[in-house]
Amino acid sequence: MMKYPVALTGLLIAGGAGTAQAGSLADCAALADDSQRLACYDALSGRSADSADSATPAVAAAEAGNEEAEFISQRLEEEEANANNRFVIIPHKRNYLLPLTFNSNINEEAWKEQHPGDGMDQAEAKFQISFKAIIWQDMFGKDMDLWGAYTQENWWQVYNTDVSSPFRETDYQPELILSVANNWHFMGVHNTRLDLSLTHQSNGSSEPQSRSWNRVIASALFEHRNFSLVTSAWYRIPESNKDDDNSDIDDYMGNGQLEGVWRWPDYTLGFTLRNNLSSDNKGAIQLDWTFPISQRFSGYVQYFNGYGESLIDYNESTNRIGIGVSLSDPF
Repeated sequence: MMKYPVALTGLLIAGGAGTAQAGSLADCAALADDSQRLACYDALSGRSADSADSATPAVAAAEAGNEEAEFISQRLEEEEANANNRFVIIPHKRNYLLPLTFNSNINEEAWKEQHPGDGMDQAEAKFQISFKAIIWQDMFGKDMDLWGAYTQENWWQVYNTDVSSPFRETDYQPELILSVANNWHFMGVHNTRLDLSLTHQSNGSSEPQSRSWNRVIASALFEHRNFSLVTSAWYRIPESNKDDDNSDIDDYMGNGQLEGVWRWPDYTLGFTLRNNLSSDNKGAIQLDWTFPISQRFSGYVQYFNGYGESLIDYNESTNRIGIGVSLSDPF
């Protein structure tokens, strides 16, 4: 849905309820005048000013619920429309570049296995590429799609010129995702999508640096006003002991995570939480902030603390902050 500046939204409301629907809930909330703000909400819910007083709070909440999920609904509609367009790249997870990150707790042991005698820099670049493509749309005539996705995360010792600025770690993650659109509402919360994926993740290295695991991941996407939440739980597909180079990865990565994003017209705030839910309480938190810098790019600040930022560091605690640009939202 197209969003207008707050001042323009106020003018549209004054000009008529029908035109005011070009605004958004965030625009309405920013209006200082109580009567204008109420009129803005009424217009967005499709009610005229005359009928606003007679509407019950329950009806108003139900009508507002349809608007709360519109961001995700619009994105899903765009993905469906562009699914078979070979000239359109559809983002999967966030695409970003952090030219400068600083890690106060580096994993020197893993580094020295590859670069004995050379030091590892605490400052490095980090970037992620993530996209997906439709494989089977509207499976069996239902609102169900099969996607193929690929995500690649990279940690680059670009400032470490003493060892020719190598890529310290690259994690590859191909996926098959069965995605079902949903329209379940409960107390103002909209469940927009259910996903089931088969996911492989590895760093493509040989021993002793090799790390990999395979998972079946179930996810559900929820919306409430300007907040989106993805809840995920996974099952690790067992491997034979001789082939498993990170048999205790579940102890650090747990069996699920929560990802949340608050969206405003000019910026977003996000988080990712993981925990192994055991007495040793190993987990991770990532905080994200994006803000506008151009029509194409958003400024991006990322903070990570805990285990499993990368596969090579799955059992080492990381404390990193980075700044750069983001090209797409995570979901």
